[in-house]
Amino acid sequence: MPSNKNWISDQTLQGLAQFDEAMKTACDDSNNYLQNGEAYLKRIGEECNYIRALEDLNWAGYLPQDAHVLDLGCGGGWLTAILSKLEEVSKLHALDSSYYFLQTLLPQVFAQMEGHLNKVEVVEGLFQPLLFDDATFDAVVASSAVHHADNLESLLKEMRRVTKPGGYMFIVNETPWSGWRHTVSVAACAVRILRDLLLQKYYAKSPAISASGYLYDPVLGDRDYPIWYWVESIKAAGFAVEEIIDSELPTVADSKGRSLKHFICRAV
Repeated sequence: MPSNKNWISDQTLQGLAQFDEAMKTACDDSNNYLQNGEAYLKRIGEECNYIRALEDLNWAGYLPQDAHVLDLGCGGGWLTAILSKLEEVSKLHALDSSYYFLQTLLPQVFAQMEGHLNKVEVVEGLFQPLLFDDATFDAVVASSAVHHADNLESLLKEMRRVTKPGGYMFIVNETPWSGWRHTVSVAACAVRILRDLLLQKYYAKSPAISASGYLYDPVLGDRDYPIWYWVESIKAAGFAVEEIIDSELPTVADSKGRSLKHFICRAV
């Protein structure tokens, strides 16, 4: 009788490191901050507007006392550190697929931001499935992360499953176009794809477009959706959109790019 081999666990563990390698390949400057907390915070907080865009968000107004929070796609843990300093928050799970972010950067970031690491449990894992019980968290947060999901509605439903009824989901620091601007952007992408097809240009990984959005960076898994599609997906997942906040700040400081936006949603 032939022996059976199960590679799934080992393949998954090795696959978790692929984002780190993709970052190093696609973004040369990422090597400067992937393992250096000071450089990482300079990137997040000075060169980019991720921290500044959230300065006026009233977290305490949405969170109950002794709140249990999941930071999904936490990166180096800067948002986890901010939330850990709130009196209302008693426990945080910081989940990311990057070993370097969790094991190298996060402790450095917490030290520099004076976060409360004793409140935090780190989880090296994928977006789906989330191996938490139903209704585990009072809030789920995700900063510039959800657009990496293979299927937006599917991930949002999983986020809803682990959120308590009446709890909150904060999708922050996303950059969706308005409807017509997104349509123009997708049309331009379609023209480029058709041009490359006619010229028979070979790409190991290519962008993919649909009626609602498109995968514009197949290496890093970046997907673009218009605001209306975000709203419809959030509703379909079982959340009510309470507020969409426009920070009026672009991702990169001193640039004229799309502004960072936040979706404040309540589990219904």
